[in-house]
Amino acid sequence: SRLSKAIAANARGSTPDDADGLTSGMLELLQALHTAYSETSFQKQLEQLRSEAGGNSHKFLSILGPAAAQVQSPVFVRFGMPSGQRGVMLLKLGVRLVSHDSMEVKRIAGDLRELLGLEREEVDTALLSRKVESKMSELVAKLKRSSPAVLGALAEAFGLPRAASIEHIAMEVPNLRRRAKELAQAQMNRPPQDIVGPGKILAADMQGASSQDLEKRLTEMFERYLQKMLARAVTALESFTRPPSEFHCSWADRIIEPHHATEIWQAGMSARVAQTADADWLTLNGVTVIDDVVERELVVRARVELDEFELAGEVKPSTDPCNVGARSVWLHFESEEQAQRLPSALRELCSYLAGLPAALEKVQHPEPGCVAPSLRVHPHVMAATYKKGTEYHCHKDSYDGQDNQRVLTVLLYLNPDWQSGDGGELRIFGTTQKDGAQALDKGSYVDIAPHCGRLVMFRSRDVWHAVLEPKEQRWALTLWVMGE
Repeated sequence: SRLSKAIAANARGSTPDDADGLTSGMLELLQALHTAYSETSFQKQLEQLRSEAGGNSHKFLSILGPAAAQVQSPVFVRFGMPSGQRGVMLLKLGVRLVSHDSMEVKRIAGDLRELLGLEREEVDTALLSRKVESKMSELVAKLKRSSPAVLGALAEAFGLPRAASIEHIAMEVPNLRRRAKELAQAQMNRPPQDIVGPGKILAADMQGASSQDLEKRLTEMFERYLQKMLARAVTALESFTRPPSEFHCSWADRIIEPHHATEIWQAGMSARVAQTADADWLTLNGVTVIDDVVERELVVRARVELDEFELAGEVKPSTDPCNVGARSVWLHFESEEQAQRLPSALRELCSYLAGLPAALEKVQHPEPGCVAPSLRVHPHVMAATYKKGTEYHCHKDSYDGQDNQRVLTVLLYLNPDWQSGDGGELRIFGTTQKDGAQALDKGSYVDIAPHCGRLVMFRSRDVWHAVLEPKEQRWALTLWVMGE
């Protein structure tokens, strides 16, 4: 039934089809049970059961169950709830989910227990208040560790002034789902063609969907977005990253030279690249490119391992509407045990990429206009593949650090048979000055081919980029290096 599905969806933390109807549905169910329990014949039966129990509460409960089930059954059937103990458990779950927002639900649930001859189970409001205050204080303390820029972005996401106090932001967190629904409803005021399709807020698979389904998908999307923004504000960088020194490797030391760090971090510095057929990208800022960093034989072995991941169903489709059709698998090496579970070639490549931050820090020197952040390694690499009909629209990997802590994007291409004309290039867009700040200039761009063994590194928060549609399947490994 809609009610039982709504209870289950709410319990999972998902947005039910009719979230607002959950409370009213629970009230109707409880009122129907109240009427059934109040019947004179049932109350007389309860008196007889209490007499039989002779003051033994355990015995009373054991004989109460079958009698109550007979009265509950027609009510549960009417509301589409499962019968027996499963229906009772679902009922209790529904009461627990909505009683904190509805005093009426809490009151009727207590009345029902009294009608059954049981004690009320209403929450100690003073205790609840103390728990809420404790959690709120803990949240405020975590938010205070975040930067003003991140807090300002979070405040605006919750519909508050950018300068809102930390306490005000914390008070809005319990209303996250409601705010997600507000954002979804605002989008629903736009024509469907403006919000559904390639590069739009909803992917093309939602074309032709009903208004109800569109709003549901939007609400879920905005809920994830707000949760991501909140996690960014309260999660300490050190809690999920490690120092680059822990991943030092000689391979990275060999390939990284001082000019690579300068090209990445120095404002106005352009990438120095060998003169190749596609080397019209000598004017890139915040980007460095190094060719032939790994042997072809290692790349071929890694591709075989990735093919095995595909056959095993481990490569999953992207849910990002801007990343149309891409598929990926995460390679985790947070512990030695995780690393050993990776196939040998991919494990070796992950160790190489993780060693790059330490190598960059080793060669970079303080220079005018060159500000390198303190780097942290997030020991997880994404292997992503694009085939014909797939692409990644223009984006940045971090928007001024307000949505995540990424500062450096590292790409390694694994395409041993790529040839000119195969597509799948990395398109790097230029920027222009607008109102005193750097703005995207889509009319200015250069394309970097996904050559076998090519390493590309760029500033995650500054470089607008896209992945062009390939004619042949292409693979790349991505490591996002974190920092503040």
